[in-house]
Formats: sequence, C-alpha cells, structure tokens
Amino acid sequence: MNKKTVLFFIISLIIGVCVFIFALTVGKYEISMSDFFKAVFTADESVATQRSIILNLRLPRTIIAALTGIGLSISGLLYQEIFQNKLVSPDLLGVSSGSAVGAAVAILLGFSSAIISLLSFCLGIVTVLITLILSRQFKNGKSITLILAGIIVGGFMSAALSMIKYFADPMTTLSTITYWLMGSFENSIMKKVYILLPIVLVCCIVLITISWRINVVALGQEEAQTKGINYKFYQLLIIGIATLLTASTVAFSGTISWIGLVVPHLVRLIVGRDTRRTIPLCITFGGIFMMLVDIFSRTFTSQELPVSAVTGLFGTVIFVVILLIRRRDYNVH
Repeated sequence: MNKKTVLFFIISLIIGVCVFIFALTVGKYEISMSDFFKAVFTADESVATQRSIILNLRLPRTIIAALTGIGLSISGLLYQEIFQNKLVSPDLLGVSSGSAVGAAVAILLGFSSAIISLLSFCLGIVTVLITLILSRQFKNGKSITLILAGIIVGGFMSAALSMIKYFADPMTTLSTITYWLMGSFENSIMKKVYILLPIVLVCCIVLITISWRINVVALGQEEAQTKGINYKFYQLLIIGIATLLTASTVAFSGTISWIGLVVPHLVRLIVGRDTRRTIPLCITFGGIFMMLVDIFSRTFTSQELPVSAVTGLFGTVIFVVILLIRRRDYNVH
C-alpha cells in the first residue's frame, strides 16, 4: 500500500472504532459515555442494565452489521473486477436470490431462525453452483456466458420466490418473508457472530494475500496466462470467496442492496483500481457504512426501519455524487 492508502486506512479505522462505540451507546435506551465505560470495563452493579443492553443486544448486532458491510463490499468489488464491469453487484450470479428462496421455504415450513439461516446459506451456494454448471454448457470460456447464466438462474429463483410468497399466509408468513427480504439485524446474537466472523476474517486474509493476482486476473485470460497465472483456478477461487461472503451475510441479515455497488466505487474514487489498495479500504469503509445504516434504521423512527430501505436511500445519493464526480469516465454529460 502507498502512503495515501495507509493514511485513509488508518483514518477510516479510527472512525470505524468511534462509530462502533457510538453504536453501542445509542438507541431507544440511551447510554452515556461514562456509563458505557463503567459497564464495559468495571463490575459496577449500578450499570447492570446498561451492561446487559450493550453485551446482549447492541454488541452482536453491531458486529454483524460491520461484518455484513465488509462481506458485501468486498464481494461487490471482486465481481466488478473479475467481470470487468463496474455496475455489477454481489447478486450477479444469483446468490442473493437463491438465499432468499431458501429462507422463504424455511419460513413457510415454520422452521427456527437457525434453520432459516442454514437453508438460506445452502441454497445460495447451490444457486451459484447451478450458474457455473449452466455457463459451462456454452463452452466458450467467456465471462459474459457466466453473467448470462447468473441472470437466467437468478430470474428463475426470483420467480420461485414469487410463487412461495403467493402461497404464504398473508396474515402471518408472508409478512415474515417480506420483512426478512428487506434485511434486518434485529435478531443478531453472539452465536451468529461466532459463525460469521471466522468466515469473513479468513476470506479477507486470503484476498489480501492474493490481491496482486486479482489485479492480473481482472485484466483477462490472455494477460493472466502471459504472466504465468492460472486464470481458471483464480477466477473460480475469487468467485467462490465472493459467493461465500454474500451467501453467509445474506443468511444472517437478509437481502441488503446497494452497499456492494456503492462502496467499491467510493474506494476506487479515492485510491484507484489496484486491489492491493481497494480491498483494505473496502473492509473499513464497508463496515463503517453498514454500522451507520444500522444506527439510522433503529433510531430514526419509533419502529425499526428495514436495512435495505436505508441502504437504498443513502446508496442512491452517494452513487449519484460519484457519477457526477466521475462523469467523464462514465460518459455522463
């Protein structure tokens, strides 16, 4: 990383820590900073209620929010680089649609939240495998065939989801499915953190390790082969990591839009396209963005707002600003 990237990473990391602490203190039950530090760093019984709220309610949901932001931001960046298209999102290969179908089926059958997350994750992975198998039938090895296969499979999953919603009880099950599809961190618990944290952490470490290879693979198959890079292997590895990140975050948080599109563009606007610089900043920027979204969703009104509604609100505004700044690159006049 160059000096500019290191500077932005350190600044964003400090901001991220501040936002994290702020997220633990704000909500329907306000906690002062003095009570926060007493609750976290002492055994004072006078702040037992505050300690319980912080550790049992706000800590897991804030960590899940940060991990979700990191996972979706990085997966969006990877898909945009691998497919050489700045407008693709983490749902490119149908993973979010498949995960949504898995969750909807589990909700329809009355399963527990743990089974809902598990079935959502599994069907998201299966959907991408189907997309990869379908793309191989074209036998031309071009990225566009994989994108087309993703559109086909994603469309099928969306149709299946519509059928499930049609047969769901409109008074009970349908509302649960609809709310899940809009994204929420309301049901976050530490058990989910213990599952999601290792997945995101390992994926980030692997990606940072192979970041220079991602740059080469993003240039295309011919360029990768001239540099001695196994294009097919790394393409599948990168797609696999992006899929794993998307499926795991969607399984715990529901479908959340825009962040996987906006954050990579924002990061590239600051440090350029080199993934050795963009991946670390996607980690900090994605985590900060989603923690702020979570704060807004649970404090702006008396009722908790769907996360996708908030990301859509802020995401569109940020994306328009990015387009105006880079209008020459996007041929916007």
